[in-house]
Amino acid sequence: MSRLKLLGLGALLVLVFAGSAQAAEVTARGYWWMEGVSRQNWNFNKGQDNHFSIEEKLRTAFTFTANENLRAVLDTQIGTANWGNGLYQIGAGRTASSAATGGAASMGAGSIMLRKAYIEFKIPQTKANVSVGFQTFSLPGAFGGGSAIFDDQVASAIISTPLTDNVNLLAGYARPYDSNTSGSSATVQGSSTATDAVFASLPITMRDVSLTPFGMFAYSGSHSSSGGAAGGTSLLGFAGPNSSSTDGLRGYWGGAALTYSPASLPLKMMADYNYGKATYSNYVNNTKDGGRAGWLADFAVDYTGLSMMTPELFAVYSSGESGKDPNKSGRMPVIGTPQNWTIGSFFFGERLELAGSMNNPAGYTLFTLGYWAGGISLKDISFVDKLSHTINILYARGTNDPGYLNNSVNLTSVNYAGFLTKSDSLWEFDLNTRYKFYDELTGYVYLGYIKSDFDMDAWRGAAKLNSATLRNLQGANNSGDAYKIGVGLNYFF
Repeated sequence: MSRLKLLGLGALLVLVFAGSAQAAEVTARGYWWMEGVSRQNWNFNKGQDNHFSIEEKLRTAFTFTANENLRAVLDTQIGTANWGNGLYQIGAGRTASSAATGGAASMGAGSIMLRKAYIEFKIPQTKANVSVGFQTFSLPGAFGGGSAIFDDQVASAIISTPLTDNVNLLAGYARPYDSNTSGSSATVQGSSTATDAVFASLPITMRDVSLTPFGMFAYSGSHSSSGGAAGGTSLLGFAGPNSSSTDGLRGYWGGAALTYSPASLPLKMMADYNYGKATYSNYVNNTKDGGRAGWLADFAVDYTGLSMMTPELFAVYSSGESGKDPNKSGRMPVIGTPQNWTIGSFFFGERLELAGSMNNPAGYTLFTLGYWAGGISLKDISFVDKLSHTINILYARGTNDPGYLNNSVNLTSVNYAGFLTKSDSLWEFDLNTRYKFYDELTGYVYLGYIKSDFDMDAWRGAAKLNSATLRNLQGANNSGDAYKIGVGLNYFF
């Protein structure tokens, strides 16, 4: 009898738990992309970089919604992988060391990568929203499509809550790098193995104005990258003159994003100011403190009074290297791989293309900081249903002193065809066309041309100092021009 009672009690408990558990509603979204690009002279070295490639990338995200206050997100990515490079296999994807050196873009071709995995919920009895896990972490940006400082998928915890009807608070913590792989076959242990960042922003919205000031602090340990063998100063976004690979650092950032859309005028004005400073001790050539500090500002105006297009004028300035102080860098420090901030759609990057940009996927601001640029974009030109075009015309010149190339120590974070000196300039012309076959399927045709004018004497001299870092510049009397023709299909569901 007692056994029957126990069995009955067990069955009752199963029924109770089964009844109380609620199945989550599962929805799926996808961004599947295929693209072929014919490229010529992208390294501005005549005849050295001409080929045609076809690439493919598959992003699939699942949202598990329990109720209006709780959900979880799982976002995966396969590729980007070239056709002909082997099968799409499940591989290692991103590792601790590769993430430290390449951010969200660092993964094996064809491997499956965990792009996002986080829980989002509202704190009971409050208006505060919390998201915890591997997710997109981005500082505010009004123009350019994102933040030029930090815009990557990283492990983080973020909370947002309204303070008043017009003011919100957004704050968070992120760990972009950690070389401590305890529990794996290749174990790295000890102290100073992580890079941690905390940030806060204050979005303020009024009738015509949106203003978001922000600040961030980061500490990077002396063994936080490359499997614990190097510190934050070895990363492209932090490296500066004479920086040792085993230094830790402290980083500080601040700025504001502004959007102004006057109700009485068909205009939208956008502006950003970003400042960053990283300090570290270096012992390469001396015992003085080294560091990196700089800023970036942008401004753009959209005219929204036309139905067939949106003209935009824009200007950008970022501080560069002076070449005078052997211990200081004049470029703004950057964390991870800022994925979205760009102007134009060729030299500085393109948010949609897989292989149609010179500085993609290395990170749009990792190599290009230290320039001023201005241009015009005619966006969303449409005279025929389902067919649209965007035209970009821009001019850019470097703000980095050419003398910076005379010291081989400075060349660790410099690449030809990405880093612009005051003697280097370029014109860019783009025509991007989109046709919507269906609401979920879009075809693309990209055309791009860059007329470049690099100081080849300075760059060939730099190549002799550090040929392993710089590209082969032999036999080039001038930088030459770059071209691209790309076609693509994007299935978004």
